[in-house]
Amino acid sequence: MNSTTTATQELTLLNNGIIYCKVLPNKFLELNDGKENLKAVSELSQGKPAAVLIDISRATGISKECRDLFASTQCADIQYAVGIVAQTVYSNLIGSFFLGFNKPLFPVRMFTEHSIAIEWLKTIEDDE
Repeated sequence: MNSTTTATQELTLLNNGIIYCKVLPNKFLELNDGKENLKAVSELSQGKPAAVLIDISRATGISKECRDLFASTQCADIQYAVGIVAQTVYSNLIGSFFLGFNKPLFPVRMFTEHSIAIEWLKTIEDDE
């Protein structure tokens, strides 16, 4: 399996091993969505921690419970680095809010360009 779709995201395993997640248009991520998306990442990476590129440009928001999940040890067991792409003012606010109020246990950075985010993710090593 190289790609899958959940209720809120399209996910693809890229040739470089990075998992690319694209939030579907006008989706607000709740806790169950976060759990479903993490399960999909784990399946695409065959249970190994992965570098993840997530494009939140079309998202409408994310619940506190889902943000907490994405900053948890459960999430850190599934992904070891995350590049967030936010190409709109609103999605930039969503990403900034997440980074300002949540402290993920792995490297996370925001970008406006996919290519720059991918290059950054390639520099991050999985510590396991």
